[in-house]
Parts: sequence; structure tokens; C-alpha cells
Amino acid sequence: MKQILFFGNVVVALLIVTALIHNPAARAQNNGESEVQRGIEISPVKLNLKGKNPSLVGLGSYIVNAQGGCNDCHTCPSFTPGHNPFPPPVGVSGDGQVNSVNYLAGGVDFGVAISRNLTPDAAGKPEGLTLAQFIDVFRTGHDPIQNETLTIMPWPYYRNMTDRDLEAIYTFLSAIPPASPGSCPAGPGQ
Repeated sequence: MKQILFFGNVVVALLIVTALIHNPAARAQNNGESEVQRGIEISPVKLNLKGKNPSLVGLGSYIVNAQGGCNDCHTCPSFTPGHNPFPPPVGVSGDGQVNSVNYLAGGVDFGVAISRNLTPDAAGKPEGLTLAQFIDVFRTGHDPIQNETLTIMPWPYYRNMTDRDLEAIYTFLSAIPPASPGSCPAGPGQ
């Protein structure tokens, strides 16, 4: 009886392993690829993957677009007109379609600071920063281009991200198209 029970458990274990090997969705869920795929799917702009690690681009998009809320402060206005998901008087209860024209181009005025343009410069570097400088900004809050400490950016929280997460964000930002700030007189999230 014990041998039959043991054999039954082995068969069940083999079936589970086989299902994981042959089921891409289950595999993706177990090794982080689901975030990569979701990141690619939810990017509000066309991505330039040439010469870039698609897994890092996808993970970076997932962090930026599903976890980080970067759009609210770095896109002006945040949503395509008529698509703001917030109810009146702030929004129009739309579908939340992100403003792809000015996506992450900065320009949101916080009174004490204006959000930076995170899109790639002519050399393809997000905000003109190298990867090392980008990581340093997240770790210290010091912007080497403006030579100032970021007062609005929640870097004290983001500094706890892994180097791989920050590299993924940087790689994603290098894959988006350059953009110019829009006009958002109502402030962040508009």
C-alpha cells in the first residue's frame, strides 16, 4: 500500500513538473517573465528594442507603468484629453488612456520644482544620464545635471530598489521615443 501511495505521489509530481515545462504562462509566472510580458503589453508608446535587452525593457515598463506611477508626475498632462479616469470635478471618469504624445517628458509644475523630461536625449540616454548616474540619482536624490537634490521625487523610497530594477527602468526609458513636455495648468495627474 505504501508503495502505491509513493508511486501515486511521484506521478502527481511529474504531472505538475510537466505542466510547468509545457505551460508558458505557468513558467512565466514562476520566473518573473509575466512582469516582462505585461510590461511590453502596457507600454503606452512604441518601443525601440534595437540593441536592448527585451526582458529588461519589459520589466522596466512594468515597474514604471504598473508600479511606480511615474506617469503622474512626468507626463503633462498625464492622460489623453477625455480619458482621465478620475471622477469630476478632477477628471471625466475616462478609461485612463495615458498621454502618449508627451509621455514622461516632464513639465509638471509643483511650485518648488518642475518634473524632468525622462525621455532619451540625442545620444539615447534618459534625461541625458548614464546608467551609473541614473542609479546614483535614485540612491542619493542628487541630480548631477541640475546639481541639486530632488525635492519632489520619492527617491528615499525608490533607493531601496535593486540595481537590476533600476537598470530595467533605465533600459525601458532608453527604449521610448523622445518627447516634449505638454501643458498641464491643473498640476500633477491631470
